[in-house]
Amino acid sequence: MNGFTRCIAPALAALALVAGCSSTPENSHPSPASGPASGAVELPFTATGNEPFWRAIVEPGQLVLERMGESPVELRYDTTHSSATSRTFRAEGEGIRITLVAAHQLCRDSMTGMPYPNQVRLDINGEAFRGCGGEPARLLQGAEWVIEDIAGAGIIDSSRVTINFMAENRVSGSASCNNFTGGWKLTGEGLGFNRMASTRKACSPALMNQESRFLSLLSDITRFDIGRHGELLLISSDGRVITALPSTE
Repeated sequence: MNGFTRCIAPALAALALVAGCSSTPENSHPSPASGPASGAVELPFTATGNEPFWRAIVEPGQLVLERMGESPVELRYDTTHSSATSRTFRAEGEGIRITLVAAHQLCRDSMTGMPYPNQVRLDINGEAFRGCGGEPARLLQGAEWVIEDIAGAGIIDSSRVTINFMAENRVSGSASCNNFTGGWKLTGEGLGFNRMASTRKACSPALMNQESRFLSLLSDITRFDIGRHGELLLISSDGRVITALPSTE
Protein backbone atom coordinates (compact mmCIF):
# COMPACT_ATOMS: atom_id res chain seq x y z
CA MET A 1 0.00 0.00 0.00
CA ASN A 2 1.43 3.41 -1.00
CA GLY A 3 0.96 6.91 0.35
CA PHE A 4 -2.25 7.33 -1.63
CA THR A 5 -4.07 4.59 0.24
CA ARG A 6 -5.40 4.24 3.73
CA CYS A 7 -6.27 1.38 6.01
CA ILE A 8 -9.67 0.55 7.46
CA ALA A 9 -10.79 3.26 9.88
CA PRO A 10 -10.61 2.51 13.60
CA ALA A 11 -13.65 0.75 14.98
CA LEU A 12 -16.37 2.89 16.43
CA ALA A 13 -17.08 1.77 19.96
CA ALA A 14 -20.76 2.51 19.60
CA LEU A 15 -21.01 -0.04 16.80
CA ALA A 16 -19.13 -2.88 18.51
CA LEU A 17 -20.74 -6.30 18.15
CA VAL A 18 -20.01 -9.97 17.93
CA ALA A 19 -22.19 -12.03 15.60
CA GLY A 20 -24.41 -14.84 16.79
CA CYS A 21 -25.82 -17.78 14.90
CA SER A 22 -29.15 -19.54 14.70
CA SER A 23 -28.11 -22.50 16.84
CA THR A 24 -26.01 -20.93 19.60
CA PRO A 25 -25.68 -17.14 19.63
CA GLU A 26 -22.10 -16.23 20.53
CA ASN A 27 -22.74 -12.99 22.36
CA SER A 28 -25.35 -10.39 23.19
CA HIS A 29 -23.98 -7.33 21.40
CA PRO A 30 -26.63 -5.38 19.47
CA SER A 31 -27.09 -5.37 15.72
CA PRO A 32 -25.64 -2.36 13.89
CA ALA A 33 -27.73 0.78 14.14
CA SER A 34 -28.08 1.10 10.38
CA GLY A 35 -31.64 -0.13 10.14
CA PRO A 36 -34.88 1.40 11.37
CA ALA A 37 -34.71 2.68 14.94
CA SER A 38 -38.24 1.64 15.82
CA GLY A 39 -37.34 -1.21 18.17
CA ALA A 40 -36.34 -4.83 17.96
CA VAL A 41 -39.45 -6.21 16.26
CA GLU A 42 -41.71 -4.96 13.50
CA LEU A 43 -44.84 -6.97 12.67
CA PRO A 44 -45.26 -9.17 10.79
CA PHE A 45 -42.12 -10.80 12.20
CA THR A 46 -40.72 -14.12 10.97
CA ALA A 47 -38.16 -16.26 12.80
CA THR A 48 -36.66 -19.57 11.73
CA GLY A 49 -34.35 -22.20 13.16
CA ASN A 50 -32.65 -25.36 11.95
CA GLU A 51 -32.04 -28.93 13.18
CA PRO A 52 -34.92 -29.36 13.65
CA PHE A 53 -36.47 -26.86 11.30
CA TRP A 54 -39.10 -24.51 12.72
CA ARG A 55 -40.68 -21.22 11.73
CA ALA A 56 -42.69 -18.77 13.80
CA ILE A 57 -44.68 -15.95 12.20
CA VAL A 58 -45.93 -13.22 14.51
CA GLU A 59 -48.71 -11.14 12.98
CA PRO A 60 -50.94 -8.59 14.72
CA GLY A 61 -52.94 -10.70 17.19
CA GLN A 62 -51.72 -14.10 15.99
CA LEU A 63 -48.66 -16.35 16.29
CA VAL A 64 -48.28 -19.19 13.79
CA LEU A 65 -45.85 -22.03 14.56
CA GLU A 66 -44.69 -24.37 11.80
CA ARG A 67 -42.64 -27.50 12.42
CA MET A 68 -41.44 -30.20 10.05
CA GLY A 69 -44.03 -32.95 9.62
CA GLU A 70 -46.68 -31.19 11.73
CA SER A 71 -49.69 -29.05 10.95
CA PRO A 72 -49.27 -25.32 11.61
CA VAL A 73 -50.48 -24.13 15.01
CA GLU A 74 -52.25 -20.76 15.15
CA LEU A 75 -52.60 -19.08 18.55
CA ARG A 76 -53.42 -15.67 19.93
CA TYR A 77 -50.58 -14.21 21.98
CA ASP A 78 -49.81 -11.74 24.73
CA THR A 79 -46.85 -9.38 24.63
CA THR A 80 -45.30 -9.72 28.08
CA HIS A 81 -42.24 -7.53 27.46
CA SER A 82 -41.42 -4.84 24.93
CA SER A 83 -38.45 -2.45 24.72
CA ALA A 84 -36.09 -0.94 22.18
CA THR A 85 -33.87 -4.04 22.44
CA SER A 86 -36.21 -7.02 22.81
CA ARG A 87 -39.77 -8.26 22.77
CA THR A 88 -41.38 -11.32 24.34
CA PHE A 89 -44.51 -13.07 23.08
CA ARG A 90 -46.41 -15.80 24.95
CA ALA A 91 -49.16 -17.98 23.54
CA GLU A 92 -51.02 -21.01 24.91
CA GLY A 93 -53.69 -23.38 23.66
CA GLU A 94 -54.32 -26.76 22.04
CA GLY A 95 -51.98 -28.40 24.56
CA ILE A 96 -49.02 -26.18 23.66
CA ARG A 97 -47.29 -23.31 25.46
CA ILE A 98 -45.04 -21.04 23.42
CA THR A 99 -42.68 -18.28 24.50
CA LEU A 100 -40.79 -16.39 21.80
CA VAL A 101 -38.12 -13.83 22.73
CA ALA A 102 -36.71 -11.67 19.93
CA ALA A 103 -33.61 -9.64 20.83
CA HIS A 104 -31.98 -6.87 18.75
CA GLN A 105 -28.74 -8.84 18.38
CA LEU A 106 -26.94 -9.90 15.23
CA CYS A 107 -27.61 -13.50 14.23
CA ARG A 108 -26.34 -15.72 11.41
CA ASP A 109 -28.37 -18.55 9.98
CA SER A 110 -26.55 -21.80 10.75
CA MET A 111 -27.27 -23.25 7.29
CA THR A 112 -26.72 -20.32 4.91
CA GLY A 113 -24.63 -17.89 6.99
CA MET A 114 -27.06 -15.07 6.13
CA PRO A 115 -26.97 -12.34 8.82
CA TYR A 116 -30.25 -11.31 10.47
CA PRO A 117 -31.00 -8.41 12.83
CA ASN A 118 -32.56 -10.51 15.61
CA GLN A 119 -31.55 -13.47 17.73
CA VAL A 120 -34.59 -15.53 18.73
CA ARG A 121 -35.22 -17.99 21.54
CA LEU A 122 -38.30 -20.18 21.17
CA ASP A 123 -39.62 -22.30 24.06
CA ILE A 124 -42.23 -24.95 23.22
CA ASN A 125 -43.63 -26.69 26.30
CA GLY A 126 -40.33 -26.03 28.08
CA GLU A 127 -38.07 -27.20 25.25
CA ALA A 128 -35.74 -24.44 24.00
CA PHE A 129 -34.82 -23.70 20.39
CA ARG A 130 -32.70 -20.92 18.92
CA GLY A 131 -32.96 -19.15 15.60
CA CYS A 132 -32.77 -15.91 13.68
CA GLY A 133 -35.47 -13.40 12.85
CA GLY A 134 -36.32 -10.16 11.13
CA GLU A 135 -35.41 -8.96 7.66
CA PRO A 136 -31.71 -9.06 6.61
CA ALA A 137 -32.35 -5.94 4.51
CA ARG A 138 -32.67 -3.93 7.74
CA LEU A 139 -28.94 -4.42 8.26
CA LEU A 140 -28.22 -2.71 4.94
CA GLN A 141 -30.75 0.09 4.77
CA GLY A 142 -31.04 3.31 6.75
CA ALA A 143 -27.41 4.45 6.47
CA GLU A 144 -24.97 5.74 3.90
CA TRP A 145 -22.06 3.30 3.86
CA VAL A 146 -18.60 4.80 3.28
CA ILE A 147 -16.13 2.44 1.64
CA GLU A 148 -12.88 2.02 3.60
CA ASP A 149 -11.22 -0.78 1.66
CA ILE A 150 -11.52 -2.38 -1.77
CA ALA A 151 -10.13 -5.92 -1.90
CA GLY A 152 -7.34 -5.21 0.57
CA ALA A 153 -5.92 -2.20 -1.30
CA GLY A 154 -7.44 0.55 0.85
CA ILE A 155 -8.70 3.65 -0.97
CA ILE A 156 -7.01 6.83 -2.19
CA ASP A 157 -6.61 9.50 0.48
CA SER A 158 -9.32 12.18 0.39
CA SER A 159 -11.40 10.20 -2.13
CA ARG A 160 -14.95 9.22 -1.24
CA VAL A 161 -16.66 5.99 -2.24
CA THR A 162 -20.15 5.34 -0.88
CA ILE A 163 -23.14 3.05 -1.27
CA ASN A 164 -26.77 3.49 -0.25
CA PHE A 165 -29.32 0.66 -0.16
CA MET A 166 -32.65 2.29 -0.93
CA ALA A 167 -36.28 1.22 -1.13
CA GLU A 168 -37.61 -0.78 -4.05
CA ASN A 169 -34.26 -2.54 -4.41
CA ARG A 170 -32.44 0.51 -5.71
CA VAL A 171 -28.80 1.26 -4.92
CA SER A 172 -26.79 4.45 -5.46
CA GLY A 173 -23.56 6.09 -4.40
CA SER A 174 -20.26 7.60 -5.41
CA ALA A 175 -17.76 5.32 -7.13
CA SER A 176 -14.78 7.73 -6.65
CA CYS A 177 -15.26 10.15 -9.54
CA ASN A 178 -18.73 9.36 -10.87
CA ASN A 179 -22.06 8.62 -9.23
CA PHE A 180 -23.64 5.23 -9.85
CA THR A 181 -27.11 3.70 -9.62
CA GLY A 182 -28.50 0.22 -10.03
CA GLY A 183 -30.43 -2.55 -8.37
CA TRP A 184 -29.78 -4.90 -5.47
CA LYS A 185 -31.45 -8.16 -4.54
CA LEU A 186 -31.41 -10.31 -1.43
CA THR A 187 -32.32 -13.99 -1.64
CA GLY A 188 -32.13 -16.76 0.92
CA GLU A 189 -28.59 -17.45 -0.23
CA GLY A 190 -27.01 -14.04 -0.67
CA LEU A 191 -26.81 -10.53 -2.13
CA GLY A 192 -26.34 -9.39 -5.71
CA PHE A 193 -26.25 -6.18 -7.76
CA ASN A 194 -27.55 -5.59 -11.30
CA ARG A 195 -28.49 -2.95 -13.87
CA MET A 196 -25.52 -0.83 -12.78
CA ALA A 197 -24.92 2.51 -14.53
CA SER A 198 -22.77 5.56 -13.82
CA THR A 199 -22.19 9.10 -14.95
CA ARG A 200 -19.29 9.78 -17.33
CA LYS A 201 -17.20 12.52 -15.75
CA ALA A 202 -13.41 12.25 -16.18
CA CYS A 203 -11.06 12.47 -13.19
CA SER A 204 -7.41 11.69 -12.51
CA PRO A 205 -6.14 8.30 -13.71
CA ALA A 206 -5.74 7.11 -10.12
CA LEU A 207 -9.37 7.90 -9.27
CA MET A 208 -10.65 6.37 -12.50
CA ASN A 209 -8.68 3.19 -11.80
CA GLN A 210 -10.10 2.98 -8.28
CA GLU A 211 -13.60 3.57 -9.63
CA SER A 212 -13.18 0.81 -12.19
CA ARG A 213 -11.96 -1.65 -9.54
CA PHE A 214 -14.85 -0.79 -7.22
CA LEU A 215 -17.62 -1.11 -9.83
CA SER A 216 -16.10 -4.29 -11.26
CA LEU A 217 -15.93 -5.92 -7.84
CA LEU A 218 -19.43 -4.72 -6.95
CA SER A 219 -20.79 -6.65 -9.93
CA ASP A 220 -19.18 -9.85 -8.55
CA ILE A 221 -20.63 -9.58 -5.01
CA THR A 222 -22.60 -12.65 -3.96
CA ARG A 223 -23.18 -12.16 -0.23
CA PHE A 224 -22.76 -9.77 2.69
CA ASP A 225 -21.83 -9.95 6.34
CA ILE A 226 -21.45 -7.63 9.33
CA GLY A 227 -18.03 -7.51 10.97
CA ARG A 228 -17.12 -7.45 14.63
CA HIS A 229 -17.09 -3.66 14.74
CA GLY A 230 -20.26 -3.00 12.76
CA GLU A 231 -18.56 -2.78 9.37
CA LEU A 232 -20.39 -3.92 6.26
CA LEU A 233 -18.56 -6.64 4.31
CA LEU A 234 -19.56 -7.13 0.68
CA ILE A 235 -18.03 -10.43 -0.40
CA SER A 236 -17.44 -11.74 -3.93
CA SER A 237 -17.62 -15.34 -5.09
CA ASP A 238 -13.82 -15.59 -4.99
CA GLY A 239 -13.53 -14.09 -1.49
CA ARG A 240 -12.58 -10.49 -2.29
CA VAL A 241 -14.15 -7.99 0.11
CA ILE A 242 -15.42 -4.42 -0.01
CA THR A 243 -15.44 -3.01 3.54
CA ALA A 244 -17.59 -0.05 4.59
CA LEU A 245 -18.63 1.82 7.73
CA PRO A 246 -21.77 3.90 8.32
CA SER A 247 -21.26 7.57 7.53
CA THR A 248 -20.92 9.83 10.56
CA GLU A 249 -21.87 12.94 8.59
